[in-house]
Amino acid sequence: MARLLLIGFGHPESFRLIDEMRRGAPQHEYLESDPGDPSPPPIDGDTVALLWLSRSGDESASLIAAAAGEGIPVVALLREMRVDGIDFTKGNIEVVFPPFDGTQTLARVATAIARATGPRDQNIITHGELVIDQDRYEVTLSGKKVDLTYKEYELLKYLAARPGRVFSREALLRAVWDYDYFGGTRTVDVHVRRLRSKIDDMKNQFIETVWNVGYRFRSSDDGASDS
Repeated sequence: MARLLLIGFGHPESFRLIDEMRRGAPQHEYLESDPGDPSPPPIDGDTVALLWLSRSGDESASLIAAAAGEGIPVVALLREMRVDGIDFTKGNIEVVFPPFDGTQTLARVATAIARATGPRDQNIITHGELVIDQDRYEVTLSGKKVDLTYKEYELLKYLAARPGRVFSREALLRAVWDYDYFGGTRTVDVHVRRLRSKIDDMKNQFIETVWNVGYRFRSSDDGASDS
């Protein structure tokens, strides 16, 4: 059973949709958000925010971001077939496009719940105090979030998922940048240097230079020194 927090529901079509959902999944608890009460109902691990969005793209994206910021899954029903401005890296966000029906919406709710409550360790790469959460596109070191650019994150994830394996700069360019890069192999060196400045310290040296070859992510069997 899940608690579905209904936000923005008031249009007759939205009432029809909820009736369909109640018939298809009567085990869920459907809670209407009170516009006059700014405080949300108690939120737990089984809560999903269901947003009925009839506003402009920017306003809808802001509402989705605000709901996702509460740390709960969001299922957004969009009036237009576009997702401009929605940052899917900011939370567990599913979208539904018109025409809306109860079966389709319940499927998205189930997906959001499974992502929130299912086994997430399969999508987490851990090396000591370094944690890469692939669901959230988030990296933490000693419990503190590390701010990385998209390419820095992709490079770190690629190396960390294959500890101990040596990659040439050309191989990393093909794997991480594909054809979307300029500057040749120097690009890899620059990004490795930036990564090291953000994740390496006196205790941690994660990316090792293999001279005349390329780079590797240090495995747990490696010693404490670094090149």
